[in-house]
Amino acid sequence: MESKTIDLESSTSELVVGVVEALVEVIEPAGGQTTLSLYEYVNPDALKDIITASAEKKSDVEVRFTVEDYLVTVRSDNTILIYGPIRAQRGSGGNPCPAS
Repeated sequence: MESKTIDLESSTSELVVGVVEALVEVIEPAGGQTTLSLYEYVNPDALKDIITASAEKKSDVEVRFTVEDYLVTVRSDNTILIYGPIRAQRGSGGNPCPAS
């Protein structure tokens, strides 16, 4: 698991940039790609709005989404957690979706 702490007060785009930078560091995209389009996986504006509103109200929230095989968690305490790849964490037997 990788984690990164961001400063939400430094700029409005810092959250989105921080998430993308953390993902690029962890995933190491193929072919030397150094950018990642977050729009393919989550609405960055909505993510920023949710996290910023939660931080302003001093309520804890976390938003989870997947990017490729990685689980990304963005918390209102300025933390980005990246778990993965998800397939490697699952066992070969049993129900892959225990809540079902």
